[in-house]
Amino acid sequence: MREIHAASSLNSTDDVAKWRTGTLVADFQPVAEPLIPLQPLSDAEMPRDSIEQVILRRGSSRKFAQSTIRFDQLSTMPDRATRGVPADFLNPQVLSSMTSTLSSTPPRDFSRERMPSIAAKVLECLKLGNLRDQAGYLGLEQELPADAAVDIFFLADLRSILQRFGNRGYRAVQLEAGILGGKLYLGAYAQRLGATGLTFFDDDVVRFFSPHAAGKSAIFLVAVGNSAKRHPQ
Repeated sequence: MREIHAASSLNSTDDVAKWRTGTLVADFQPVAEPLIPLQPLSDAEMPRDSIEQVILRRGSSRKFAQSTIRFDQLSTMPDRATRGVPADFLNPQVLSSMTSTLSSTPPRDFSRERMPSIAAKVLECLKLGNLRDQAGYLGLEQELPADAAVDIFFLADLRSILQRFGNRGYRAVQLEAGILGGKLYLGAYAQRLGATGLTFFDDDVVRFFSPHAAGKSAIFLVAVGNSAKRHPQ
């Protein structure tokens, strides 16, 4: 760990200057039609709890009910979470990571249990079907991702990021994903939903979302849904 830390550190003013010689611009693949625009809650419809109240309420769900959430609830979380991270390695207009979502939420114009990816405030359908078993397997064969209403996977093109930023690029990706994941957490709990961060089978996640995710690496997973009480075993 000490060697990894040293290999990804900035040790001189020259290192810092080189780090700041431009930001990374994500190269997203063209999306296929039809696209489904996000429909987030309006400012007037947003919950009125203060950020302090939401933080105190926030935790990690230990069990989800196998139930859906509304499309406006789903839309609000990425809409609010992806409004930029103030960092010197990011283009303020473009995220360097891509998010893919396993969703079991059936809004009015949304086919049940489709799998979209989030890019430019729209959903692109990649697969259709009942995907709970696959979600559970990808989330390290746990019940939480299988029972959740939505599983949001973060993926990134590490090859281009490491080429641009060197070893420190991996730190940057993890930092960005962690901040976005934290915002998703708060977006869920602000709407009286539950959320939890989970681990996963890295290569299987990429294969499952391919060809859309070809060449990417799995970085982070946030499961969101309606929390349920866990009964003693």
